[in-house]
Amino acid sequence: MSLMNWPKVEVLFSKNLHTSPLELDQLAFYRVEEILNAYEEIVEEENKSQQEEQKKYEKQSQMPQADYGGFKVPKIEVPKMNIPNMPKF
Repeated sequence: MSLMNWPKVEVLFSKNLHTSPLELDQLAFYRVEEILNAYEEIVEEENKSQQEEQKKYEKQSQMPQADYGGFKVPKIEVPKMNIPNMPKF
């Protein structure tokens, strides 16, 4: 980790880990790196589980929704009704 990225690290800790910059300054540098690595692993695991759930959802949406117990649904034709035109005045 480069010190050029330190402001990004501070923002990440403040936003996601709810740690103030003063608390972050008191931690040893190696400890900050360990926390960041652990956080990255957690985020990757969450992303994997979300992707798996998304795949399951997509598979379920592609399957036919209902089979009505093996019976075919009858096609009912609705007769067209001719609506008379309104006379123009």
